[in-house]
Amino acid sequence: MAFSVLSLLSYTFGAVLVGCLGFVLFSVAYLYYIHKINDHLPGPPRSSFIFGHLPDIQRYQTATGRTQNEFLVKIGLEYGPIFVLHFLHMPIVFLADATYLRHVFIDNYNSLHKSPFLYDKIGFVYGERGVGYGLVSNTNKESWRKHRQIMNPAFHRKCLKEFISNFNDVSDMFMIRMDSVVDGGQPTSMVEEFAKVTLDTISLVSFNIKTNAIEDSNSPFPAAVRDYFSGMQDIYKIPLSSTLLGIFQFKPFQNATKKKEIAAARFLRMFASDCIKTRMKDISDGKSVPDDLLSILIKDGSLSMDDMIDEFVTVFLAGQETTASSLGFALYEIIANPHVQEKLLNELDQVLGERDYVEFNDLTKLKYLGHVLEESLRKHPIPIQSPAMVSTEDITVGGYIIPKGNSIHTSALFFGMNAAIWKDPEVFEPERFCDTENILNFSTTHFPFSFGPRSCIGQMFAKFELKVILAKLLRKFQFKLLPGQTDRMLERLTITPRDGVMCEVSRRE
Repeated sequence: MAFSVLSLLSYTFGAVLVGCLGFVLFSVAYLYYIHKINDHLPGPPRSSFIFGHLPDIQRYQTATGRTQNEFLVKIGLEYGPIFVLHFLHMPIVFLADATYLRHVFIDNYNSLHKSPFLYDKIGFVYGERGVGYGLVSNTNKESWRKHRQIMNPAFHRKCLKEFISNFNDVSDMFMIRMDSVVDGGQPTSMVEEFAKVTLDTISLVSFNIKTNAIEDSNSPFPAAVRDYFSGMQDIYKIPLSSTLLGIFQFKPFQNATKKKEIAAARFLRMFASDCIKTRMKDISDGKSVPDDLLSILIKDGSLSMDDMIDEFVTVFLAGQETTASSLGFALYEIIANPHVQEKLLNELDQVLGERDYVEFNDLTKLKYLGHVLEESLRKHPIPIQSPAMVSTEDITVGGYIIPKGNSIHTSALFFGMNAAIWKDPEVFEPERFCDTENILNFSTTHFPFSFGPRSCIGQMFAKFELKVILAKLLRKFQFKLLPGQTDRMLERLTITPRDGVMCEVSRRE
């Protein structure tokens, strides 16, 4: 009997050993194959057979304090408008030429799809459903197209025009908050302040809900948003699928940080569910309800509860984070360039006169403010790599064949920092955008909200919001940057001002 048990253990051990050895050999062979079929593409040599270029990126970030996106710009300058980098088993081809982008992301759009491996990590935090399969993370083209068509009316210019009073109301609450900052006499991070106003704006305009992030320092929403984004960023760094990361649903595998991030996803979905159920009851009771995104999602009738929650949480998060960062970078550049600020204040006085209320027709008249915002987005595009797709068949670009299965990415920063497109790209010069018709391939050289079929649904919303908030803020307050403040970027899933735009704030005389 003992001999039989010993024999069984030996066979089992041998089988496991052979299995492990087989897995290692298969992995090595697969990596060799991936490297071989991509060796014809330009790009720096890999410093690691297994990790690819990850060690190079880490060394660059450690040595310079700069971001992965800035590393990509550096490589693009060295190797040209098409290059490949290897991230473990994933080769990613980067494109930095406008004609290449049009050819791949528009002409060959049907040969591309979003990678579930990457985008499920946005939708699920350690196995906990957050934004789920909302517009940003939905990898099913048919499902995405259906949801986009349903939601489009809520972000149409005509619909947003009706909510201009909401933009003004939230901005007025923000002015009261900034008055209290001045009275307190302490410096403040304007990025943190902008996070509150953008959260209240997206919740009021899209869902007619007050989160009270501006007025209530104990509001749970800013922390929930922050923790969810932190969770997405953390799992993005782990080379495991979202399904395998579900192991962290079990408490023995959770630390304090993971518990907070999972709890944030649960909180946001519960909040969304409660809001949807309340609105559904109001509609069924025949009550008058706003014609906002929430009503549109419900009245369509074809979306499941999970579908509606996914879109609610997606818009709630995306509409807050990206706009707050855009406001932070824009304010930094305005403060750092007094001549820009002076010209901007003159335009605000001419357009608004003695009025505090920003009317819908004022938005098109605030042309220089629009140029300032576009110039800020040129220097500091908020998305990291967008578009980002996977090819389902070989695509020839610039004389090179990109093998099917490769991820193909680009970055607006490739173009924003290209001296061949923008003279002295490090200089902040809003006048660049006075006549964009003369800029060759403008839509594929300046795309802060991405481009093509999957461009950002909320770009018009964001532009309205940015103008109203800054118009009111700059007329009433003046800002002085604290020593050491820079426009350096902090890279998360999006880009945000690294130093927080810490300012002393005073009332404008």
